[in-house]
Amino acid sequence: MIDTKLILVEGPPGSGKTTTARKLAAEIAQTGKACQCFWEWDPANPIAIGDDLHLDQVIATAIAREDDVLQQWQRLVDRQRAQDTVTIMESRFWQTGVMLMYVAGHPLEGVLESNRRLITIIQELQPVLIYFSIDDVRGFMTRAMQLKEAEWQQAGFPGSWAEHIFTAFEGQPWSVAHDATGPDGMIALLEDWALVAERLYERAPFPKIKIRNPYQNWEAALAQARSFLQLG
Repeated sequence: MIDTKLILVEGPPGSGKTTTARKLAAEIAQTGKACQCFWEWDPANPIAIGDDLHLDQVIATAIAREDDVLQQWQRLVDRQRAQDTVTIMESRFWQTGVMLMYVAGHPLEGVLESNRRLITIIQELQPVLIYFSIDDVRGFMTRAMQLKEAEWQQAGFPGSWAEHIFTAFEGQPWSVAHDATGPDGMIALLEDWALVAERLYERAPFPKIKIRNPYQNWEAALAQARSFLQLG
């Protein structure tokens, strides 16, 4: 397996991050190596930012929470230092980190600087990045919204996933500045963020892989991730 203590999994909602992270965690454990996996809204996530049901508040406080979040990452690094454990972290590196800061009105340069600070903290864990990129955001989100809606209902959450997401994002500075509402507003945000994510990806100074359109062939995408991590 590749020499790392921290595997970062990133990509837009519904791109297969959670499924991939859990599958990779199981395969790493089968090698005899200790592995812990934290998905996006895992209550046990050591990088605590709040819960999905209060997403509007999580976004609104994202900028003010920056230093606290970085301190939580530092504590994770401190714990990992003396342990031979691999941590898989889904979404906290970008999506529920600097992306929410961006939505809350943080300028691009501030987003890049915040991510640079985080990279400095986690560098000693020899992190690696698996990034799921999407070419056709609009077409993909039509499908992803249906999947997320089914997951939302299965979890027994109130209302619909779409209403929850649209309400959480519509009043935020980015959405107000771009007059972004409803499905088209969410797609516009994700298209804009995809450009930011490309810049973040280019700047990542550690081993990384970009897997394009994983939803078109998840088994092939998983095989790419497995090969990148030198599993099996």
